[in-house]
Amino acid sequence: YLGLSLTYALTLTNMLGGLVNAIAATECDMISLERVLGYVENLENETDVEDSISPPFAWPTNGIIQFSNVFLKYRHDGPMSLNGVSFETTSSEKIGVIGRTGAGKSSLLAALYKMCDISNGAIFIDAVNLSKMSSRQIRNRLCVIPQDPFLFDGTIRENIDPFKEYMDSNIWSALQRCHLAATVKRIGGLGCYIGENINLSVGEKQLLCLVRAILKNSKVVCVDEATANVDEMTDRKIQETIRTAFKHSTVITIAHRIRTVMDSDRILVMDNGKVVEFESPNVLLENKNSYFYNLVQQEFK
Repeated sequence: YLGLSLTYALTLTNMLGGLVNAIAATECDMISLERVLGYVENLENETDVEDSISPPFAWPTNGIIQFSNVFLKYRHDGPMSLNGVSFETTSSEKIGVIGRTGAGKSSLLAALYKMCDISNGAIFIDAVNLSKMSSRQIRNRLCVIPQDPFLFDGTIRENIDPFKEYMDSNIWSALQRCHLAATVKRIGGLGCYIGENINLSVGEKQLLCLVRAILKNSKVVCVDEATANVDEMTDRKIQETIRTAFKHSTVITIAHRIRTVMDSDRILVMDNGKVVEFESPNVLLENKNSYFYNLVQQEFK
């Protein structure tokens, strides 16, 4: 009887342990649900243009970006994150944006994608004023590769092409260009479910985001410090893919490592929300008093 009692006691202990784990998991899920409801009820809806204009069908065709005396701040009583920013790119130009933390680099993208309304000035792409367009129209036509790659719960195909717009042959071609085809084949192909049993590295997730961008084939591509959290080999793969896949697109790269933008056509140097230099890397490096030269010296010491 003693042995049987101990067996039942162990079984009961395991059941109670499972019950405690289930209660803890349910509590965590309820906290997540509470946060979601808080966002739904308390977060202000994004304001948009009432009488927005529709851009041309193929817009943007040249990818010429112009900032004209742009001011931006995130709070009404807060400091200016962009303070009179003005610059203009040419078609298919590769621009590297550098500056210390808080210089306003990411605020450029926030203004471009209408994540935050600008306080003054204007932003144009191919002579179309973005203030006249809805946020949805702008974001559908432009492309961004974020610093922190985001993947949905679902298959690789669903993550790359959630709206089923592309043929499998196009997806495999994009995977090949991003050096991911072999990896995807190894883990089970496009139908492989990305979940707890399939662990992709940060670099592989970033390359998957790059595949999305290649398929979209936008004339304006923004890269927000995409190589900040990846190893050096993945960094090289990303840089090589950006150079080849977006050869005919205007690319704005927010740089964490200066060496990743050394082959850019021009470098836009920011400080305190202002553009302090905007010239080719070689010209800036020839001037030992330039802001860019000093940043390079600090990084490569």
